[in-house]
Amino acid sequence: MLKRGISMSDEFANEEEMTLERHYEKELEPETTESTSTVLEIQTPMGPVSIDMKQYHDAKKAVLAAEKKAPQLPLVEQLMNSFIGPKHKRDSRYWSGKLGVFMKLHFDKYLQEEYDVVDEFMVDQGKIRAAMYETIEVQEENRVRFLAVGTRFYQSKTEAKHQIVTVSTVDHDGDQRFSVYTPADLTVLVHGKEADQLIAHVESDFYECGILKGAFFDLRYNFITRDKDIDELIAWDETVKEALWKDIIGFQKAMPKLRECGVPNSRGVILAGPPGTGKTMIAKWLAAHSDITCILISAEMITGRNDIKSCFQMARKLSPTLLIIEDIDTAGALDRRASDHPLLGEFLQSMDGIVPNHGVITLATTNHSNKIDPAIADRPGRFDRIIEVGLPGKEQRFHIFHHLLQKLDIARNVTLEVKEKLAKSTEGLTGAWIRAIVQDSLILALSQDKTKIGKEHLLASLKDVMERRGLAYRVAPYAPPQAKPKADVYVQ
Repeated sequence: MLKRGISMSDEFANEEEMTLERHYEKELEPETTESTSTVLEIQTPMGPVSIDMKQYHDAKKAVLAAEKKAPQLPLVEQLMNSFIGPKHKRDSRYWSGKLGVFMKLHFDKYLQEEYDVVDEFMVDQGKIRAAMYETIEVQEENRVRFLAVGTRFYQSKTEAKHQIVTVSTVDHDGDQRFSVYTPADLTVLVHGKEADQLIAHVESDFYECGILKGAFFDLRYNFITRDKDIDELIAWDETVKEALWKDIIGFQKAMPKLRECGVPNSRGVILAGPPGTGKTMIAKWLAAHSDITCILISAEMITGRNDIKSCFQMARKLSPTLLIIEDIDTAGALDRRASDHPLLGEFLQSMDGIVPNHGVITLATTNHSNKIDPAIADRPGRFDRIIEVGLPGKEQRFHIFHHLLQKLDIARNVTLEVKEKLAKSTEGLTGAWIRAIVQDSLILALSQDKTKIGKEHLLASLKDVMERRGLAYRVAPYAPPQAKPKADVYVQ
């Protein structure tokens, strides 16, 4: 029986369509075959080789997944995180040369009062090794050890949770670097101050009471011994000695009161005179009798534009300070009318620039006071005193001969009369040339197989010096502008 509304021909057509669909579906069905092998067989001269491509693919995916993982922290950071926690704050600073070493030594001294070192090591090529120590010479030729490269874990002696990590390193250019790590979620205290600013606190304490405070050292931080017996080596002109004592030693005692009154407590003094008159020795004598910081600069120590600036900065930080500049005309303060020196501007700015030199006395020596730029030599606030150290007089020359010969074996014929004759015959010679006469007489005596210096050796050496070396003084005698030939004191 036919459905209503559908003819016989329509029903036949539908059946035929369904038959065709089943036919094509059967053709599209995949044929059931055996599982495909993932093993690849390769024939080689050495025989067949089998490679499982599925295993190769899985291994490749495993390698790529491992490479995408986060890299492992360096060993030193792992150890640090286990000590102060994964979140921490860091502060770092560096100092050049010996100053950095002294700063590291002061860190040890500053922390040891309240903290103990619970661990110390260095990490080299992923392995824990012993920290690297070095030694350095300090005052009176003593040597001390310091941690050059290494990490330290500090723990408070009273608060167990207060922990600090310090890392000492040396940069490729020789600068000493120091880094401090503290926990980010805890306020750590050192001497009642937050350890976040530990480096700044230690640096401030260093300039207040560190190894350089009150010491005598040069621009390269080499310590110089204060020898108060040096007074015996100087054939003094009493006028010069009195002026130096008043203007430098006496001024040091007045400096604190001047600062309280708002009066400038800095001063500049130029010590001028011909070569060999003992200016450097006088400067060392002043340092020996000063109870304040003394810094010595000479021309050969200045290697860059910032050396002078940094030295004045150091003098201010360690004030009160006596800053001694040897041969200032060769160190950069040459008169611009003669030659333009690249360091002149730095001298001008350092001595009387924006930053005042509170508590700094600058003592400069020169062989040519007339060659110093007027902007330095003739201005209060820079140099307001010029003290001339002239050639030694007869009494001073006698004192020099007498003092030098006291240390040597002399024959009986070297009497006081002979020394008087030598002093009278050496007019125009400096103390350095008189020393040369004595040394040459010793060499002459030894060359003649004599054990003692005789009168004849001294007179022969005197003749030799006057003929060959004294020529410079006869041809070009020292004559400061508008100055008498004898030692005198000039105040501008």
